[in-house]
Amino acid sequence: MSIKYFTEKVDYFTVLRGDVLKSLCYYAFDDLSTKNSLDLCSNESNKYPLTVNCAGKLSATIPFTTDNPSGREDYYLIYMLRGAMEIDMQKSAEVVEAGNIILFPPKYHYKYCYRADSELSYYWVHFTGSYASMLLSEIGLSPLPLITKLRSDNSIHIEFNRIFEIFEKRGALRDRELGCALEHLLLTVSSSIEGEMPIGRTLERSLGYIHSAYNTNLRIPDLARIENLSNSRYIVIFNELMGMSPSEYIISLRVRIACDYLCNTDMNIKQIGALVGYDDPQLFSRTFKRQMGQSPREYRNGAVTYE
Repeated sequence: MSIKYFTEKVDYFTVLRGDVLKSLCYYAFDDLSTKNSLDLCSNESNKYPLTVNCAGKLSATIPFTTDNPSGREDYYLIYMLRGAMEIDMQKSAEVVEAGNIILFPPKYHYKYCYRADSELSYYWVHFTGSYASMLLSEIGLSPLPLITKLRSDNSIHIEFNRIFEIFEKRGALRDRELGCALEHLLLTVSSSIEGEMPIGRTLERSLGYIHSAYNTNLRIPDLARIENLSNSRYIVIFNELMGMSPSEYIISLRVRIACDYLCNTDMNIKQIGALVGYDDPQLFSRTFKRQMGQSPREYRNGAVTYE
């Protein structure tokens, strides 16, 4: 039995061969009839910093395999509650058990198998957003795909249940609230990783400096000197910690801040470019479009249609 995506019903039971598959599902779409079942919540969007496309909880006692060769358009996080699954990591297979977090990036061929040796149960959430990649790098949930063990406590349960409550409430600011709840969940996951991150706090001083001086001419030798490291060692550690080079991180930070200015101020594009470190408006526009897939003006005017 191969399951690609589950049906649109919320809080349902599927009975197969006398066994039970139970899944609690919430989707961020009001009219499910307009969505194809295979792309129900597989969406990429930069409309908000963080967007929860869908979330839920699955429990099963029947064996199944989930195989998605083309991957999803968004990020896919699983938190194991009970039982075990075998995850195909393309170059190797790993068994994940209760307490494990699995995080797949967009467009990643993911495949996992449950053999019904014991009851399986896990939380899951699919998410996207303009801030998603940078946040995951900032808090150490990278590079992806990621499988890691969390300390045993109830905090992850609380965070997932908070997301479910927001879906059920259906308030006017639901999407914004879901983004905030998702960020808190990801921060809780990061802080709950079992054992110490090997380089978890090595670059605190230089990262603080980057965030305070992102619009200046930041140089690798200066950043490395702050951490008392050689240039080459600093770049290696930065890549390991953040999942990108220092230059890529600085550019992403500048563009994220520019997005905020474009959405929330009436400053012109030249002024915004200068504020985030680009005196050359054309360079700013090229850099922004390379990061966001659209020009600053298109981003501001909402010329790109988001699903």
